[in-house]
Amino acid sequence: MSKSRFLNGAEASRRHGVLAGTYAAAIMHADPLADAAVEALHPFHGRWWPMVLKALEEGIAAVPDAPPELAALIASLPPEPTSEEREKMERGSAAVARAGDSAGMVLQCASLIIDYWSPPAMKPLVMTGALKQNTVHRLAQTGAWWIELHRPGGLRRDKDGYKTTLHVRLIHAFVRRLIRGSGGWDREAWGEPINQGDLFFQVVGFSKLMIDSLQRMGYWFTAEEKEGYYLFWRHTAALLGVEKALLPYVNEADCGRYWDLWMLTNPGPDADGVALARTTLDSLAGLGDPWPVTRRLQYAILCGTTRWLLGWNHSEALKIPRTVVGGLVPFVYKPAVRLSEFVAGLGGASRNEAVARGIRKLAMGNAAVGVVPEGTHVVSAPERLEALAKFKPAPPAP
Repeated sequence: MSKSRFLNGAEASRRHGVLAGTYAAAIMHADPLADAAVEALHPFHGRWWPMVLKALEEGIAAVPDAPPELAALIASLPPEPTSEEREKMERGSAAVARAGDSAGMVLQCASLIIDYWSPPAMKPLVMTGALKQNTVHRLAQTGAWWIELHRPGGLRRDKDGYKTTLHVRLIHAFVRRLIRGSGGWDREAWGEPINQGDLFFQVVGFSKLMIDSLQRMGYWFTAEEKEGYYLFWRHTAALLGVEKALLPYVNEADCGRYWDLWMLTNPGPDADGVALARTTLDSLAGLGDPWPVTRRLQYAILCGTTRWLLGWNHSEALKIPRTVVGGLVPFVYKPAVRLSEFVAGLGGASRNEAVARGIRKLAMGNAAVGVVPEGTHVVSAPERLEALAKFKPAPPAP
């Protein structure tokens, strides 16, 4: 293990014991089943996703020309949850989805931004130019996937949330294949591209960071709702290809330990991470092509929200700008949420209505930037994957 990827190993072991070793090993693990499937599917070019969909929906026997590697991947998908687990997952997912725009803010200003902390984890994005090229569209695609996943029943095998999650997993494998073939990847220094350790940290960002941030914003969750949401993400993580050794850690306590472990062992943000954070916030502020004054105001609010949700140390390392308007966000946002929650409680509004309203508002926001968050093509079109095959690795920093 290169010291450039796993720092402070002795302290990590002292604090977190077995988890530290599990994480260190995970950095060097990818997703063999998905990687093998993608290697076999690559010659099919634009036909690969319809083939996967048919195999998923009708069974592998319905696809006579399906390679055995695809059959192995389909056979390995996690079993359906029990009815009791399904009920818990739906309750937890609904509790978060009802937050609507607030959940969207957490996704944009915290769950995605914190990934830029680790330079090795960000190398695939930097090398492929995936964020600097049409940043808004990529962020909207991530939001569209999140929406499909959080629709009622979104993780059922016949729903688009499930199918799109498998799509994300295969896209990760396509990107790994292209990066490995580029000759520009240093496995010893950075681990595997889109490795198990980095993938699990994304799950932490979508689960623990989401819940913690919404609570900071003023939302309240029962212990059962939080337990259900972690169960929801444990099943999602399995579908995304997170290995079995890591799945038991998808709970509140261990995700908190993993967060500390990640921050302790990963090198802090470099120039690319800082630039990606700025690009993300600037692109979000420019949605809808607002007037310059409005754009500056939106940018200040987004910076303030990011600093509020990620905290001083992380925000300073990522060089998130400090603004007067942004500093007011916590003093305005949390009371407004508390008041809204109180009024909703008095009115007896049902959770299902709140979920539908929250999902609808997020979907409208995505549609405004040209991404329709329905179906299974919201993540990446086959043409994008073909274009990725032509990318040239960025030159190393001087």
